[in-house]
Amino acid sequence: MRGFRWLFFVAVLTASFSALGQEPVSGEEPVSTLSPQQRRDSIRRAKLAGLAKSRGETVYFYDLPMQSGLPVFDTMTYPIDGFQVYDEAYRHNDFRANRGNFGMPDQLLEYMPRQSSGFTLRTNPFSSWFYTPQNTPFYQTKNPYTSLYFVNNFGKDLNYFKATYYQNVVRGLNLGVDFRVYDAYGNYINSHSNQYNVRFSGNYITPDSKYRIVFAYIHNVAAVGENGGLKYDSLFFNNSINNRLRMPVYMEWANNRWRENRYFFKQSYHFYKTGKDSIAENNRSFGYLTHEFDLQDQYMRYRDRTTAADGFYTDFFLSPNESLDKTNLMKMNNRLFYSSADMEYIPFGFRFKGAAGIKNEYIRWHDQMKFEEWVQFYPFVQLQFDFFDRIVLDAYADLALGSYDNFDMAAWVRLKYLFKNDRERTLSKRDGIRLHLGWNRYTPDLLYSYHLSNHHYWDASVRHGSEANIQIDFAYKGWWARAKASCLNDYTFLKQDGPQTADGKFWVANAVLGKNAHIGKYVGLDNLLMFSYVSNQDYMHLPLFALQESLYGIIPIKNIAKIQIGLEFVYNTSYYADAYDPSLAGYYWQDEVKTGNFFFMNVFLNMQIKRANFFVKGINIAEGLFKRNYIQTPHYPLLDRCFRFGISWRFFD
Repeated sequence: MRGFRWLFFVAVLTASFSALGQEPVSGEEPVSTLSPQQRRDSIRRAKLAGLAKSRGETVYFYDLPMQSGLPVFDTMTYPIDGFQVYDEAYRHNDFRANRGNFGMPDQLLEYMPRQSSGFTLRTNPFSSWFYTPQNTPFYQTKNPYTSLYFVNNFGKDLNYFKATYYQNVVRGLNLGVDFRVYDAYGNYINSHSNQYNVRFSGNYITPDSKYRIVFAYIHNVAAVGENGGLKYDSLFFNNSINNRLRMPVYMEWANNRWRENRYFFKQSYHFYKTGKDSIAENNRSFGYLTHEFDLQDQYMRYRDRTTAADGFYTDFFLSPNESLDKTNLMKMNNRLFYSSADMEYIPFGFRFKGAAGIKNEYIRWHDQMKFEEWVQFYPFVQLQFDFFDRIVLDAYADLALGSYDNFDMAAWVRLKYLFKNDRERTLSKRDGIRLHLGWNRYTPDLLYSYHLSNHHYWDASVRHGSEANIQIDFAYKGWWARAKASCLNDYTFLKQDGPQTADGKFWVANAVLGKNAHIGKYVGLDNLLMFSYVSNQDYMHLPLFALQESLYGIIPIKNIAKIQIGLEFVYNTSYYADAYDPSLAGYYWQDEVKTGNFFFMNVFLNMQIKRANFFVKGINIAEGLFKRNYIQTPHYPLLDRCFRFGISWRFFD
């Protein structure tokens, strides 16, 4: 339906701005301190956390993998900085190559090492668009909280709507729903994208703060048109055909549909003993027992009417007339562990703390010809040492035992020096400098060993891969940087004709630097730079340099409103970007077409009036001033010049 579709969403808006470099406003203290005053403050705040109605503000938090105690809350704010960056795949700390249209599959340009063991079917091309347990905010609010967010391309091409509703139901229990849907029609034949996402979530903390649970049901659906890209890039470069719908594409009827249901909860119980005379000064902790459950049910379908005359595919294994490829995956994880203290907080008196547990994984997978089941177990342990409340040594290791990735291993050691005792932030968010050393042995994604569709078939054993990595992170007063290098051995990747394993070892390195700064009262500057290096271009390609910049002026209007007028641009050096295969809904290595080496420039006006934010944005305003080469993914041009507007409104009653 090419009409106006109303959509849904969650007020993850504040999370997006936090990802853009915004500092949290406030937090809560965990129940894991020793001194009498610290215990007194801790328990008082813990009780406030359990009694949401006693707070005069809306707060939220994200669940962390090794967090067991009370979370650190961030207060809801109304930032105007970065408001025009409405696209959740386009964040100022996230370099991604995309196919030009909103909601289309994209790929990260920064190499990310593995951190733990576990079964993986394949890379999810919609990962930046889907709701997950990791990006779900859990709210606590005094009054009902509502957030509405709407974006439109001035009547054409894009309709985008998000809504969030959350409220305190009974003492300590908060429930809510996020709803998002959007249509992006695209400039070319069969480039339509439609997604909808819904998320029911909640959290409960008992009045004594001993028991805590967070839970969510998530439903993601993505349906995209797959035209295979332009048949003749020269028509675009020379602007030979002004009407983009008349440009020849490979496939006019192909489409992908991904559907996912997820059921998630995480509960923890704090064992502590309360003294008779004073709960504040005689609270003695005996650790936490935590259980996590995550059920993921995923369905993938590709359909097209491609024939050999179209020239996009060379093989037809199942049908010469029409493709209808289906894959189903059900993965159920249970994770149980005991921790002597919450692993996400500095002990402040606990010089040593540890956690140990086991993860169980059940996988059921099938396509049109094959059915498989696997059961696996992953024992893991984490140890943490605190020296002088400033230096923290962290170590983690796990081992896979099972029928699919038996004897996979992951291990890392982290040493972090904290610049100050910022007790209201988690360990991962504290300003400091951190050294990370990691190693893992892993089984490549199932996609690399077996795949059957109408256009691709392979069934072969692949070697285990391994990687050793080193990373240095720095964060101080809004400045942050990370530099990392990985040595990959027996690395498996996709080429156009199927998977291939690299011969021997090669290195990949990234360095990323970011800062969102205000120059005086009236000028803002957001910076993000990335450098990359790959020692062997036969296995992986990354751009040597990339940047994302925003420069804007700030115009305050008394205490009523604020206006920002600015310019943003994105650039990366030319390189052989991975190409896209619609039947795989994935990217593969190629060395025939270079993309990049162009500036993609936008102008924007942001306006804030109390709790309402507005923006108007001109996209690709430099079209025609330079060479018409704005293509990131081969054969898929980015947007031509267009204009959009958006509005966000929050209600706290």
